[in-house]
Amino acid sequence: MKRNKYIILAALILITALAGCSDFLDRKPLGTATEGDLTVGGVEGKVFGLYGDFRLEGVSGLPMVFMHTMRSDDAIKGSTPTDGSNYEQMADFFKYDKSDGWLNLGYWNDHYKLIYDCNDILHEIDSLNLSTPGDIINEAEAKFFRAYSYFDLVRTYGEVPLIDFKIYNIGDANIEKSNIDKIYALIDSDLDFAAINLPASWNSTYAGRATSGGANTLWAKTKLYRKDWTNALAKLNTVINSGSYSLLDSYNKFFTEEGENSSESILEVQMYVNANGSVNYNNNHNGAQGVRGSGDWDLGWGWNVPSQDLVDSYEAGDPRKTTTILYSGGSDGYGLTVPAALGTIQPYWNRKVYSNPARRAATGIKYANWLNIRILRYADVLLMAAEASNEMGDTSAALANLEKVRSRARGTTNVLPEITTTDKDALRTAIKKERRAEFAMEYERFFDLVRWGDAQTVLGGKGYTDKCKYYPIPQSIIDKAQGKLTQNPDWN
Repeated sequence: MKRNKYIILAALILITALAGCSDFLDRKPLGTATEGDLTVGGVEGKVFGLYGDFRLEGVSGLPMVFMHTMRSDDAIKGSTPTDGSNYEQMADFFKYDKSDGWLNLGYWNDHYKLIYDCNDILHEIDSLNLSTPGDIINEAEAKFFRAYSYFDLVRTYGEVPLIDFKIYNIGDANIEKSNIDKIYALIDSDLDFAAINLPASWNSTYAGRATSGGANTLWAKTKLYRKDWTNALAKLNTVINSGSYSLLDSYNKFFTEEGENSSESILEVQMYVNANGSVNYNNNHNGAQGVRGSGDWDLGWGWNVPSQDLVDSYEAGDPRKTTTILYSGGSDGYGLTVPAALGTIQPYWNRKVYSNPARRAATGIKYANWLNIRILRYADVLLMAAEASNEMGDTSAALANLEKVRSRARGTTNVLPEITTTDKDALRTAIKKERRAEFAMEYERFFDLVRWGDAQTVLGGKGYTDKCKYYPIPQSIIDKAQGKLTQNPDWN
């Protein structure tokens, strides 16, 4: 899988070099020289570029971690008190800063960069009347990523400018915000097209490209956020019944290199470092969260670390706890002991971005730049289906999918007893608890709390109020809009 991923990444570098050539569209689409057995479209080269955009810092690096994870009760900012103390105030105490020019602006700009590039591809397909099977797949990929980006924006900021057209000059993007329903309407339209026209799987050369399963999973998630249980469940059952996905036998295995692009994976950001570390395609997602130490333990910045509340939240014996949390003074799972002295910086670290020490030694790189970023996975499909089924009154189906996740987590140990309650409220509570344990330190918890209406109760003691569910639009963007774009009302 890593070799195949490198083929796509190398193609992205070549695309960058050729981007200014007037005869770019006359070239044979990239990728066919390797396999020659896929029907490709005339804009496939540009579509490969979307996977590079997916790796932009604001889309899947530290700004994304900040918005999606660090604001929850699972994590705290981490690192040392003097390292980014202003971001500790924003992430841990909800003192948002609309003038922040790093994480907030980076998140906004890079999501719109992805949208602009999708629109450019869609405009080209439409204007040139491209209609081969490969072109339709390329159109579906562009619409998938546009929907992905807008879903992030709408749940982070609420109303945002809806740009679904090609930008010729910077002034074209200076438009008013659209209401949330209109943004979701575009998401629905894009994912409808993507679900129908993306392939169920790709030749192994193209591991990591968007699939119909990814489109249906993302679409179901957007429906779940709107409490459209019926349509969410229908799309989730499509994914389940496709037979394309299954849980790995080990929870821990999924977060290793061996688990990348596996049967449990639905969408990952593809990262790559070759055997000796001389070729390196990544962002700061993993390095920013690595153990902050010195010498052999200088593995990162130490941001986004597990909170004590998360540590205390697991059921007795839950194996997911040691997969998620790396302890200062404890085993790293590879035969090494994390120095106890690191507890003076942080007692806990995010083990899901911790790499095999042998790989670090081989590459000479200490930050885990090669680990893929898991975005959508099959366990989420099962737990979303359990949630939707329960809300619709089908506790039997809800329990069956919940048990699949708990059974994999417990393995052969005598822990995590099967949930049997048929009381809707009690089962809802159990599903919420399961989601926290399963996806801890990933990208669900803050938004889950908001959509459940639990954020005020859970996070209120840290300073959360209802206005904190949406982040303020970067003030520099407001200033440049010359009055056409207004700040979120609670943050004027």
